[in-house]
Amino acid sequence: MTSSYTINRSKRRRHLALKVQHGELVVQAPWHMSEQTILQFVEQKREWVERHLSRQQQQLGRLQRRQWQTGERLRWLSEPLQLVVEHASRKQVTRQGAQLIATMTPRSHADREPRLSIVAWYKQQAHVWLDEFFAQWPEQHGLNPSGWSVGDFRSKWGHCTRQGELKFTWKLWIAPEWVVRNVVIHELCHLREFNHSRAFWQLVERHSPNFQDAEVWLRKHGITVLNADYLDYQV
Repeated sequence: MTSSYTINRSKRRRHLALKVQHGELVVQAPWHMSEQTILQFVEQKREWVERHLSRQQQQLGRLQRRQWQTGERLRWLSEPLQLVVEHASRKQVTRQGAQLIATMTPRSHADREPRLSIVAWYKQQAHVWLDEFFAQWPEQHGLNPSGWSVGDFRSKWGHCTRQGELKFTWKLWIAPEWVVRNVVIHELCHLREFNHSRAFWQLVERHSPNFQDAEVWLRKHGITVLNADYLDYQV
């Protein structure tokens, strides 16, 4: 098999598993399993691996790798924004109509600073969105989190802790707003059903009737939206 892959070993894992993520194959393996055994397993799954790799690589190939430079397209709640990088006496990121203007200082690192400032802007705006959402969320639903925050997850959209706090990745707000709402409601439902049982999905459907469409969108576009090299999707 010509495809390369990364092996992630774990002392807790008992069985092999394959994951195609961001156009690359990752093998999740038990700590002491031999590389020959892993290779044989990958070979056995060759057809599955090549099919999924091809699909993901086609999606990635339709987008330009992100350079954080003027002229690139960003998205806020799916709405396209043109990135403009300027220089001035202080750093700030502001939205003006269909433009997202990132102002850097002359001492800013050309590669890192625009990205860091823009991600901070997304996190701040996403937190404002969440504050407004929960301010309108009916308490009588009985699904009331202890708190919420916005971070940066590499492979998931959100998370509900055992303490009742909801956490989301800022990348979620690249998606359409109806998808964002579904993810938030999904995590809210974990406050009552800390699993993915039939009762959980029935609860999700009660509060988000179009959840299945949202799940399809997330599976289709997560490959590129959650990928730090792209952070975008093709309509």
